[in-house]
Amino acid sequence: MRFRIRLFQTKFLLCVSLFSAAAFSIAEEKSGYDLLLEMAIPKPHEVELARKGVAEASIEKAWERPCPYKALEAEDGSAEGDKLYYSCQRWNDCIEVGGSASVFTEAFFRNHKKKSGEIVIPWELMRDGSAFGMDESNFETTKGQLYRYALKFAEENWRLFEGRAPLEASDLVEKKFWQWCSIQPLSIWEDE
Repeated sequence: MRFRIRLFQTKFLLCVSLFSAAAFSIAEEKSGYDLLLEMAIPKPHEVELARKGVAEASIEKAWERPCPYKALEAEDGSAEGDKLYYSCQRWNDCIEVGGSASVFTEAFFRNHKKKSGEIVIPWELMRDGSAFGMDESNFETTKGQLYRYALKFAEENWRLFEGRAPLEASDLVEKKFWQWCSIQPLSIWEDE
């Protein structure tokens, strides 16, 4: 009888310690909300780079990060604030269209690699955006001009997908597109 009581006490203590250890480890892990918040808010060093005007070229994988100029925009209500606003416009447009450039490039690659007998999309339909559900009205805005360049970029760079894993190739396309897009003059956005 004494043995059973000791066994029960041991199991009970073991169970309590396991639950408390699990509670501590759960408390240390970041929640999904914390991770989303971390992805949605620029890090302090990114804001510093934006303050210096070198964020686009200095932040690693900037096309996956939120616009750091937004944090500066809140501090400034002057004409400089307009520049910060357009910097964020450019940043966000480059991110959005860069993702599409990757999709377009992979589509050009897959279309080129189709074997005879498979349905091949005519190159002209891909080049003018029709294959992606776009028409001339999609190219009338500043972002539309970025899309036009993304299609041209995809046609010229579809070989980036050759011999690479799709994720690796996609990152390379987004990086190259970002390098081009992020240096476009802000006057393009200001004029719109």
